[in-house]
Amino acid sequence: MAEIGEAANDDILLLGGGHAHVEVIRRLGQLGLGARITLVSPGRHAPYSGMLPGYIAGAYSFDDFHIDLAALCARFGVTFRETSANHIDPSRRLVRFADQSDITYRLLSIDIGSTPSLPNGITGGIAVKPIASFTDRLARLDRLVADGQLLRLAVVGQGLAGVEVAFALRQRFAGRGVEIALVGRAGEPVRERSALACRLVLREMRAAGIAHHSGFDVVELRDGELVSRDGRRLAVDEVVWTTSSGPQGFLRQSGLLLDAGGFIRVDESLRSLSHPDVFAAGDVASLPDPRPKAGVFAVRQGPVLAENIHRTLIGKALVDYRPQRSWLVLISLPKGRAIADKWGMAVSGRWVARWKDRIDRRFMQRYSSEKADEA
Repeated sequence: MAEIGEAANDDILLLGGGHAHVEVIRRLGQLGLGARITLVSPGRHAPYSGMLPGYIAGAYSFDDFHIDLAALCARFGVTFRETSANHIDPSRRLVRFADQSDITYRLLSIDIGSTPSLPNGITGGIAVKPIASFTDRLARLDRLVADGQLLRLAVVGQGLAGVEVAFALRQRFAGRGVEIALVGRAGEPVRERSALACRLVLREMRAAGIAHHSGFDVVELRDGELVSRDGRRLAVDEVVWTTSSGPQGFLRQSGLLLDAGGFIRVDESLRSLSHPDVFAAGDVASLPDPRPKAGVFAVRQGPVLAENIHRTLIGKALVDYRPQRSWLVLISLPKGRAIADKWGMAVSGRWVARWKDRIDRRFMQRYSSEKADEA
C-alpha cells in the first residue's frame, strides 16, 4: 500500500460497498481478477436494505443483514480499505480519501449510495440513510424509550421506506406507550404502487394504531412540533426521516457529468456519460430510463456492472442494463406478515413474509457463505 502522499495504482477501484459492488467482487473474483481490484468503503459491514425493516422490528440480528466486506474481499483476493472518498479527479484518474491517501485507477466504479435530503433549514431528527450507520441512531431511539422520553414518534415520508419503517417501529416499541404517526405531503401512502396495495397499507396502519397525517408538507421542526406548509402542527418527541435521497456533496466538485439532482449520469451500460473509464450503480447513478432509488435495482445492476468492467478490460463491446418495468415489492408488516405487490395486484399474509425472508436470506448467503462461491 502506498504511503500517505504517494498515490497507489489499481486497475479497478470500487468506491462503496453497495448492493451492486458486492456482486462485482464475487463475479470478478471468480474470474481471477481479484488481485487487480481494490474496494474502498467507510465501514467494514454493508447492510442489505431489504432486511432493514426486519432488523428494526427485532426479527433479524446485526449479522443477519450485514455483509462483511473485508471477509468477502479476502475470499476473492480483493484488497479492502476502510476509509471514505472525499475527492475524485477523473482527468487524472485519481481518488483522494479521508485519510489523505490517493489511489489512481484504470477503471473506477462508484456505488456509494445516497444521503438524506431534508426540507430546507431542518437539521433535527433521525435519518434512515445512510443505512450503514442507522443501527447507531436506532439505539438512540431505544434509549429515549427506555428513559420515558419518547412517547410521540413521527415517521416522515409516505413511500415504501416510510411505511415499512413505521410498521417496524410499531412492532419494536409495542406495549411501551409509544405513539407512531406516518407523515407526508401526499394524499395517500405508497402512491407509486397499486391502488390495492395502498388500501391494504391503510388497513394495516389502522389495525396497528399508526396515525396517518396526509397532505402534511413539513417545512419546520421546532420546539417539539412538526409544522406543515398549511399551518398544521403535530407534537412530536422525535422524528425519523425517510424522505427523498440526495447525492454525496463531493461529487459536485468531481467534474463528472451530473443530473440536476447531483447524481452521476450514466448510459445504458452504467458508464459515465462524460468519462468512459468511470461506472456508477445504485442510488448514485442517474439512469437514462429513471427508476426509484431502491435496492432492487442495484441488485439487478450488479451482474451487468461486473460484465461491463470485464469487457472494458478486454476490449469487448458493453452490454446494456435494462431495468424492469414492473417489479415485485414486498412490504413488511408487524406480526410476521407482509404485502406483495406487482402488476396492479396485491396480497398479504404470513406466507408473503416467509417468502420475503427466503429471498432475503438467499441473497445474504451468496456473500456470507463460502459454499456460495460456486453459485
